[in-house]
Amino acid sequence: MIYFSIIIILIYLIYILWLSSSFKSYRNKLSSIKPKVSVIVAARNEESKIVKLLNCLLNQTYPKEQLEFILIDDHSDDNTKKIIKDFIKKDNRIFLLNSKKIPNKISPKKWALKQGVNKSKGEILLFTDADCFFGSKWVSEMTSFFDDSKIGMVLGPSPLGVSNNFWSKTIYVDSIGLDSIMAASALRNMPLTASGRNMAIRKKVFDLINGYDSINKFISGDDDLIMHLIQNKGYKIFPCCNKEGIVMSPAPSNFYSFIKQRLRFASKGKSYYGLNFVKMDFKLSLILIYITNFLVLISQFNYLISFKIIWLIPFLVKTLVDFFFLKSYSKLLKIKFENFIYLFNSLWHPIYIVVFGLFGPFIEIDWKGRKAKPIG
Repeated sequence: MIYFSIIIILIYLIYILWLSSSFKSYRNKLSSIKPKVSVIVAARNEESKIVKLLNCLLNQTYPKEQLEFILIDDHSDDNTKKIIKDFIKKDNRIFLLNSKKIPNKISPKKWALKQGVNKSKGEILLFTDADCFFGSKWVSEMTSFFDDSKIGMVLGPSPLGVSNNFWSKTIYVDSIGLDSIMAASALRNMPLTASGRNMAIRKKVFDLINGYDSINKFISGDDDLIMHLIQNKGYKIFPCCNKEGIVMSPAPSNFYSFIKQRLRFASKGKSYYGLNFVKMDFKLSLILIYITNFLVLISQFNYLISFKIIWLIPFLVKTLVDFFFLKSYSKLLKIKFENFIYLFNSLWHPIYIVVFGLFGPFIEIDWKGRKAKPIG
């Protein structure tokens, strides 16, 4: 068992080093093009956070005449709609849509976003969430890559955690791990993940894949499944690794909220293998990452039982190679990386990968007061 674990961890080591080396080839895009951009946001009961988002939108340095903001109220029962209306009085680039009755067999968020896309006039669709915030150059950074006609989608960094408490820092470092995988895999032309908190899509490409029509049934997937559909049409998925392109969002408020979020993320795990537009390199990567974490978890338990140093090898190798990977990404992005928090996360990270990966496709999802069963 231990020798099998060591073989797998060595394969994982080579895989992560291969991904990490892609950062050396990254170059900032200096583009003079300024296409019409539609920023699209679905909001549900976000009265405490949406003011910050709206101020960030209005503070963009992107040419005003080339920018519109489409916000869709997703059946809020608080003051979200009223706050947006107040901002509309200040700036006529803001449009408010009221999400209509949700049809059967489409997730509420996709339905809201679909209405926003239908209203949009931009060449580029830029998506974020209502609880997010960002700098004044965000739109400029995320759209600067589209001078390359082969690029259909741009993925931006979207770390969670904005407070200085230990919990927030823990989630922040964990989310940097997801962002680093997103960026490196896209640079290697085999994108593994995407975040709806920060992504841009060429509208003609969105129309080419028929939007959300083929993935309506999934409660999530308005980001990564769209990514797979776009790649399947032959378009490039490219990452923005510039600090000005970062979108921040609060960490889940507590451990229970974190569990619900990650179960939602993992709800499609089993479904990927039945989707013909998802490429084999993605499916194999998912298996390698899961098996590696499973074997590291088993090795941790065996070490606690036997205290034999050999059982620490898988954990130590994975911890070191992941540290190098995240450190390289943080350096590229020019953001702070806390070593101690990373080491703490490395102890429990395999547990949640294994548990959520195993149960996510089977447990009922609870999101924004709505419940849905994962699709098999």
